[in-house]
Amino acid sequence: MRKTITKYLVIFAGAYFQASIAFAEAQNQEELGYFLDAVGSFLIQTVGPGILVIGIAVAGISMALGNEQGMHRGALAAGGGALIMLARAILDLIKNVTGF
Repeated sequence: MRKTITKYLVIFAGAYFQASIAFAEAQNQEELGYFLDAVGSFLIQTVGPGILVIGIAVAGISMALGNEQGMHRGALAAGGGALIMLARAILDLIKNVTGF
């Protein structure tokens, strides 16, 4: 009986804290802009280069082993990482072209 109550209490507490995080609201537009800039910077500076390096490594290992499908997958991953790293520059280019 005690294990069941403890299990339900842990599940309820986890759900409560996840819900409070999910429904966190920005108080004004500046906070939302700051949050989105921070998330974008994290993706561009951390995730993008990581995916690029992993893609290059997978493509290199697959090339050494003679696995053509692995080379294609590694090249696609490397291209995706490069695209993530260039996201802010692409967005600036679109803004300049459209005049926003």
